[in-house]
Amino acid sequence: MITQEIKPMRPYYDFSTLFMATKTFIDRHNEQHDLLTERLNGNHRATAELITRLYAKQLNHAVSLGEDISMQLPGFKTFNPSLASCKGCTVRTIINHKERLKAAGFIVKEIHRGKTGIELWINPQVFEPKRISTTEGNLKPTIQDIKGALCPEVKNLHPLVHVQQEQKKNNNSTVDTLITSEKGVHLSAHPQKNNFVTGTIQEQDKNTEKSQASDSKKQTRGAKNASQNESESTFLLQMVRDFWTYARVVLFTELILSEPEEKEILNHIWASVYRKFKIKGSKTDWEGYQEILYKRVDMVSRYLERNPNRWVPAPYLYFHPNNKRNGFVKTHDWFIKQETLKKEIRNQILIQKAEKEWQDHNKGKGKHKHKSRLQLFRIQQQRLSTYKDDSLMQVYEKSLQRTLLKPSAI
Repeated sequence: MITQEIKPMRPYYDFSTLFMATKTFIDRHNEQHDLLTERLNGNHRATAELITRLYAKQLNHAVSLGEDISMQLPGFKTFNPSLASCKGCTVRTIINHKERLKAAGFIVKEIHRGKTGIELWINPQVFEPKRISTTEGNLKPTIQDIKGALCPEVKNLHPLVHVQQEQKKNNNSTVDTLITSEKGVHLSAHPQKNNFVTGTIQEQDKNTEKSQASDSKKQTRGAKNASQNESESTFLLQMVRDFWTYARVVLFTELILSEPEEKEILNHIWASVYRKFKIKGSKTDWEGYQEILYKRVDMVSRYLERNPNRWVPAPYLYFHPNNKRNGFVKTHDWFIKQETLKKEIRNQILIQKAEKEWQDHNKGKGKHKHKSRLQLFRIQQQRLSTYKDDSLMQVYEKSLQRTLLKPSAI
């Protein structure tokens, strides 16, 4: 009797589940405290959700590398400036928010690691009970859950399931319209091949050894491509679900939706926010785009907190692809304008610092007073080049010309 070896269970931390656990933890804490100085407001909640999202990403990455975290979770390693940059606030604000989260019990421990940053331990109520463990090769239920969240109009994506047998066309099945390739029909795993010389159909048992080897390679290559397409589709569709879960927690906290309404919103997000995934990109590119989307949601949340009389439309209108007036699509230009303004302010500060160093150098002051002009130029050039901003280098060159041509610099 041959016994099949059972593979160990691999944990996976789902973003949407963790967001709901974070929300539940904060809501329970606020219900137990009446004083405003002890409660957690929207900004504290946003910081907690940011930490949860980055921590889950770090844990999933560790699992993908084969690390065993089933016995004890490692700490969340990060930097205060990195958290401040992701949230769009100052480092002091992040430190204050962490202190409030410690007092609330969300962060149970923090260790400063010097140059390597900080390490945080999150309350086990958020991560431990919500861990989802799945065995390798048992991804079909997960794929079906993701697939069922989208409406039948989602038909331009790669197949989610590689079927190894023929299926008849079924016009009444919403699943087939979602996962099949062309005209809703799956191809056989061993399709008949047409002989271009004789025009007859070749039989599998009459093929030569050369053709059999060629067919075997093609089938292996096709199975590999189908597996890659399945993994890619699962990853992309999960991004849609993660984004909607995050936007719902941040912008539509009190909203109660039915299952058809959820499907409609997911389809609108797929069409408007992700443009039906027609733009090709690597997994890293899509992860970077996802981070920008989270920042845009946070930007809207901060705007609503500053302006209590403002509001956003219902989600099925806010994410509608035809809503050009007050939809989520408009936050793209808003985000670009805000990021451009931040970059311009940063560049002004850097140029002012460089000009001050030249003025001190000409007066024999400052930490670079013993350096030559060429050495000071090299130091500033190397420092500014780390930002990888061509416009910054152009402004620096113009500023350098003005500074060196002043009478005091001669």
